[in-house]
Amino acid sequence: MKRIHLWIMVFLLIPALNAWADDNGGLPPAVRAALGSGRPNDLISNAPFQGAPAQNDQGNHGQQGNQGSNGQNQGMPSGHGQGPNNGNQGNHGQPVSRGNGGWNAPNHSNRPVVIQMGHGASGGHNRNFPSQQSEQRNFGDHNQQPSYGNLRWNNIQGNRGFNSNAIRPYPRPDVQSFSQPGVRTAVAVHHHPYTPGYVRKKLQNMGVTSEPGLITLRSQIIHTDRDHSIIRYPQVGPDHVGIRGRLVSPRHFNDDVVRNNMLMVDSPEWRARLNQTDRMERERGHYYWHNGEDFNYCHYIDDSGYHWYGWYVGDQYYWTRYFSGRWWTYDTDYDRWCFWNNGFWWWQDPYHVGDLYCYNNATYIPCNSANDQIVVAAPSTMNTQDYFSPDSTRMVKVVSETQDAFLYDDSPQPSFAPVYLASGVQNVQFSDTSNGRPLEIILKLNDGSFDMFDDQGNAYGPGAYDQDQENSGNPPTPPAYDE
Repeated sequence: MKRIHLWIMVFLLIPALNAWADDNGGLPPAVRAALGSGRPNDLISNAPFQGAPAQNDQGNHGQQGNQGSNGQNQGMPSGHGQGPNNGNQGNHGQPVSRGNGGWNAPNHSNRPVVIQMGHGASGGHNRNFPSQQSEQRNFGDHNQQPSYGNLRWNNIQGNRGFNSNAIRPYPRPDVQSFSQPGVRTAVAVHHHPYTPGYVRKKLQNMGVTSEPGLITLRSQIIHTDRDHSIIRYPQVGPDHVGIRGRLVSPRHFNDDVVRNNMLMVDSPEWRARLNQTDRMERERGHYYWHNGEDFNYCHYIDDSGYHWYGWYVGDQYYWTRYFSGRWWTYDTDYDRWCFWNNGFWWWQDPYHVGDLYCYNNATYIPCNSANDQIVVAAPSTMNTQDYFSPDSTRMVKVVSETQDAFLYDDSPQPSFAPVYLASGVQNVQFSDTSNGRPLEIILKLNDGSFDMFDDQGNAYGPGAYDQDQENSGNPPTPPAYDE
């Protein structure tokens, strides 16, 4: 009887124990002994949680069949030394998590998030605008469910810190388990990974209450250039009187005027309302005004087919896009499109699709834990330009259309699986190893920045493992705004 009572108490304490373990590197020895398990964090190793991937052998289809042809699991360019495929086809996308008042229970299987890269980002290189899509989908449909792959922050026993001046390896998934004929997969390296557990505490201090989700279909990421990321705001309101409100600064998107309004318009009731009114609003370049509760809003469709919504609350206003099931806002200072999820804005770097950041007004906080496992997939038949290292042991393939760069071990017996390095790559260079120094790989990106990697595909760079660095660089000088 006492043993039964003990198990009942342990069962009731499972949520608290898992949260404690996730933040403190494992369960107390006494608890592990009572449970009879040698795995410190495996209290509920197979328990599902909200937003967890479906464990089956289908492609990453996003949500409920809404992704069309983009849902097919597509691979990456093949290289020398890649092992046989085993036929598994990745994982399904995750249901949208809109906040549940607490942290989602960790998925201790730590199944990798698979990002489909068969299509470029929307607007990237002036491609894949809504108006250019071959399939006639309504990208402004407010019932559309987007694709998500939740990051799962499981702690690793042992050293809880990194030396910011050295590269440290982190666990890499078995990419072959996600390959199939015509499909190749690669590991996505992290450029600003935090120590496991650290990022969760940092975001909790901001008020984040659920694990962030990566967009698993790259075609759903907005990456338009600046000319296609701005519109001419209306000069008069619904009463035909000049607008005197103040535009919300991109350094204040977390202010209450934006956050409270977004929490409302992201509700099912407002989605249904917008779907009803949008059916009759199809003319591009026209401002459609509506009255809301204590505010006005304006619907606008630009020449590229994107749906815009301006929210005029009191004496302030801000504009958003709605695309493929998500609200987006444009940070003009950093030239970044951020999407809304669970009460916060998030930026998924289109040049490094496995890296996610949380917008925090003046800064962007890297969300990747060092042990996050991300896999990318793209067609193996795409045209590539190949670059070889001086010692012929490494090869970088750059896909011609999307400029995605992949690193291969080109030796007779490869020591690692292909690695996705970056997108938007203009040029590849290798360092000279004749002086006995280790090989370094340098990529020049379309935005003028450079990435550097070692011969295993691990990223170099200032702050690559710096726990306190929140930006990938100094913020630009913001433009003047009326305060």
